[in-house]
Amino acid sequence: MNRTGTQSLVLEPTSHYIEIFYFFDPFSNDCRALEPIINKLQLEYRGHVSIKKILAPSLQVLTKCQAQSTSDIDNIALAYKAAEIQGRNKARAFIRYVLNRIVPTRNICTIEHMEESARLAGLDVNAFTADAHSEDVRSLLKRDLMVYREMDVEELPAMVFFSGDVEAEGVKVEGVYPYHIYTYIINELIDKEIEKHPLPSIHDYIESYEVVSFHELKTVFEWRTGLLLNELKKLRLQRLVEEVETEDGMYYQIRGGPSSFGR
Repeated sequence: MNRTGTQSLVLEPTSHYIEIFYFFDPFSNDCRALEPIINKLQLEYRGHVSIKKILAPSLQVLTKCQAQSTSDIDNIALAYKAAEIQGRNKARAFIRYVLNRIVPTRNICTIEHMEESARLAGLDVNAFTADAHSEDVRSLLKRDLMVYREMDVEELPAMVFFSGDVEAEGVKVEGVYPYHIYTYIINELIDKEIEKHPLPSIHDYIESYEVVSFHELKTVFEWRTGLLLNELKKLRLQRLVEEVETEDGMYYQIRGGPSSFGR
């Protein structure tokens, strides 16, 4: 398993840099559970880790994407690839906004969800809409399928770690594991001592990620349950954050946040 044939996805090699290909299913609970770990890796290993997030183009995933859509623009697979044309970070923000609106209450995705999420992610909505209907997006999905097959992904979520040595084999991890498993792999692959970046405050994290579950906060900050609940209570009393109760548990957002959450 290597990066042959995927040059357009690969950065210039460096001995202090790790590239991660992350394959996910937007409807999978396991993939949702891995999102806080992805976020924490990006925060703590900023400058040393690049994560290429790829919606897994398997028949099962694409069938699910098609089943919940009425057109190209509300087909999550096509919409995500259309967003990615405008930049990897914007695409990550876009899919986060979409899932914030449909996952907690298990709603069907709509064109309105897509357009609102595109605006929030800073996308050019007109270009995004046109790209979602284009053959170019379908070609990009086919390219992703080639990468997916080359890396022999059998279970989602899956992460494949590559060091700066382009000839070296990647390290593939399928499923969800504790955070320290992923950091161990990174430290083994990086050729120097890494000083991790500090995490933001809980308030700043919620503000950055819009709608955040209690599970996500516990995973990212690794605080004791009582201590985390006390901090969230303090932020509520200061009228900085508010709770949003769903079938899947408690979520938190900045006070006066997205009224369309879960609708």
